[in-house]
Amino acid sequence: MNYEAAILSLVALALAIGVGCWRRVNIGLLSIAFAFLIGVFIADRSPADVISGWPLRLFFMLLGITLLFGIAAANGTLTLLAGKCVGIVRGRTRLLPPVFFLMSGVLAALGPGNIAICALVLPIAMTVAAKHGVPPLLMATMVIAGANAGGLSPIAPTGMIGVELSREQGLDIGLEVFGRQIAGQTILAATLYFLLGGYRLPSRIRDRDEPLPVFNAKQMMTIGVLALVVFAVLYGRWDIGLTAFSGAAILLLLRMADERTALNAVPWSTLILVCGVGMLVSVSEDAGGIELLVRLLSRLMTARTAAPVMAVIGGVLSIVSSASGVVMPALIPTAPGLAAEIGGDATRIIAALIMGAHVVTNSPISTLGALAVSSAGETVDRDRLFRDLFVLSLAGLAYAALLVFVGLV
Repeated sequence: MNYEAAILSLVALALAIGVGCWRRVNIGLLSIAFAFLIGVFIADRSPADVISGWPLRLFFMLLGITLLFGIAAANGTLTLLAGKCVGIVRGRTRLLPPVFFLMSGVLAALGPGNIAICALVLPIAMTVAAKHGVPPLLMATMVIAGANAGGLSPIAPTGMIGVELSREQGLDIGLEVFGRQIAGQTILAATLYFLLGGYRLPSRIRDRDEPLPVFNAKQMMTIGVLALVVFAVLYGRWDIGLTAFSGAAILLLLRMADERTALNAVPWSTLILVCGVGMLVSVSEDAGGIELLVRLLSRLMTARTAAPVMAVIGGVLSIVSSASGVVMPALIPTAPGLAAEIGGDATRIIAALIMGAHVVTNSPISTLGALAVSSAGETVDRDRLFRDLFVLSLAGLAYAALLVFVGLV
């Protein structure tokens, strides 16, 4: 092993995350630059070798699925779907938070993922909370927990990242990690519902909302295409990226949304973030950095404590960075080697890592927490909401470690 290249590749990864958070620069862009410098000038790789580290298949899948749901967002389909779900409670205020938890989870699992659903649902949820006297902190945590539960679906962006990164390590995590996430986030949501006083809310809404409009022809057509894509992927085993692009092409040909608006809805910065970090991790793997990190981490763990420790490590990184864009690409590749070193279960280590990275996404300096603060109404004390969300994210570290240690997830 070239220890100089291995150490420098890990330092470069830490610098990309640290400098990116400090200067608010896309960590993916910094990672690409570091991949070039470390790969070509330190690890003696050719530029073509460095470029080959770009996770092209993952990029193609993420682009296809986010474009498809960008069309659904552009013509109002997803927003109206969210609004329709509110009517399920039939006037029962205390059921609003659980309904938004379930709604966020189901919608995220169908393909958009946690970030897209939080961006779409949180403004609606926080408006409903203000109107009906639901504490904003409670509503925000319910939406975020639900979106995280559904966001690990194999057809959602974060789920695809987990599946693809694990597959590259020779692991087929299938639905196991998804199931563990649902369990962990559901337990978290139930705990927060009682701690934050959801059960003390009024049993009835005094003033019922005006009925929402029915789905128009474009929205019905969009729902039909989305259903076909989901069916083809889940039951036909069609390729996710190709199927999503095909669905998007059909909707655009039928003029279901403006093409420019749909393309603008694609989270390009997130795609660069995920794939750029993946490129730097690929260089680090080639240089021996991941192997070195495994050796260092293995000294802190036993077979019993490996999963809880990885949950805490993933959570700490996720508080100040991106769970799917930074934590998962950086640490999932360490799981097989770590498991081999200490005799643990690689799949459980990955599940713990992902759990730890996602229970702290309430942090207002991460994407989902920031969306919650920005979606709060004028009557909400945003400084207090910021502090409360940050405290909850720190408490999430202990929660994830405990949950994993006792074997609940």
